Amino acid sequence: MMVLGAAGIIFWQAPAHVQAALPLAMATRHDPDVSFDARPDFIYLDDYGFYVAWGVPYDLIFFDDYYFLFRDGYWYRSRGYRGPWGRVRNDDLPMTIRRRSWGDIRQRRDTEYRRYDRGFWDNRFRMDRERWRSRDNRNAPEGRPAPGRDRGFEDCREQPGGERDFERRDRR
Repeated sequence: MMVLGAAGIIFWQAPAHVQAALPLAMATRHDPDVSFDARPDFIYLDDYGFYVAWGVPYDLIFFDDYYFLFRDGYWYRSRGYRGPWGRVRNDDLPMTIRRRSWGDIRQRRDTEYRRYDRGFWDNRFRMDRERWRSRDNRNAPEGRPAPGRDRGFEDCREQPGGERDFERRDRR
């Protein structure tokens, strides 16, 4: 009987206090692993309506005062080229960017680069760097329409002699 009594005490003992932890939803930063020593050079694709970085190992676009980075299958957005970067869903990308594939963007950028000789681009990038040193890095380089800023200009092309052609569209 004593054995049954001891077994009863063990099995019928009140359970210890158990506390289950509820899962916490934590917001984590998903900063991409990118680094820039200086502001990248950009080529304006007038038929696409945005700037594309040239000479950097990243897929980077400047559009409507934001930098958009495509890295490891995800889109990121930032006000500055050095970040901080916030992840952006494809559905939240501007339609101007979303409707283009990176294959098309790269091909179009490379075609635009080949339109002029190396000296033209060296001069163009040098002038842009000088302008950007004295400006806030969120603005477009002078002489080019900042997408989303002056939508009155349909096209802005720099000719080999340095002149700029602007085609004004009708505002109706």
